[in-house]
Parts: sequence; structure tokens; C-alpha cells
Amino acid sequence: MSPHEAEVVRLQESVLGSAAISDRSLRAAAFAGGAVPAPWSVYVRKVKEESYRVTDRDIQELIASGCPEDAIFEVTVAAALGAAGFRLESGLRALAEAD
Repeated sequence: MSPHEAEVVRLQESVLGSAAISDRSLRAAAFAGGAVPAPWSVYVRKVKEESYRVTDRDIQELIASGCPEDAIFEVTVAAALGAAGFRLESGLRALAEAD
């Protein structure tokens, strides 16, 4: 394992395993692309697939649904980290296949 891989693992463990406002299972599902409960499902999909479209309105809708701002942040980080990891692995596989 390279030093960077170890850092990525520590980051994932911190995001997914630390005590937080949001439930660990919610963060894990957001990270892995699994099913997340309402009102999170549309938001998590948007973060993972088209994060450039996330707006203040999306955040306000979650807040209006009773989601604490800290939980929104935590779930956003988990979803974004999962999407980044997926894209990294896909890119590395493509490079390996090209060799």
C-alpha cells in the first residue's frame, strides 16, 4: 500500500466511522451509493452524479425536512468521497487496461 492509499483509508475511516450527528449507516450508504432514506435520496444522488447542480435550495429543503446542518455536511462529505473514490478506481482501471 502506498502512502497515499493509507491516507485515503484513514480519511474514509474518519468520515464513515467517527461519531457524528448523522447515523453511520446513512453515511455508509451515501458513500457506497446504496439506498438512503427520504429526504436524503435525491440529494445524495445529486451530490454523487451532478454535484455542480447542488444549490442552496437543496440544502434548505433538507433543513425544512428536519435534517440538521451538521448532518447535511457529513452526508455530503460521505457522498462526495464515495463518488471521488469510484471515479479514481475507474480511471486507474482504464489506465491499467490501456497498458
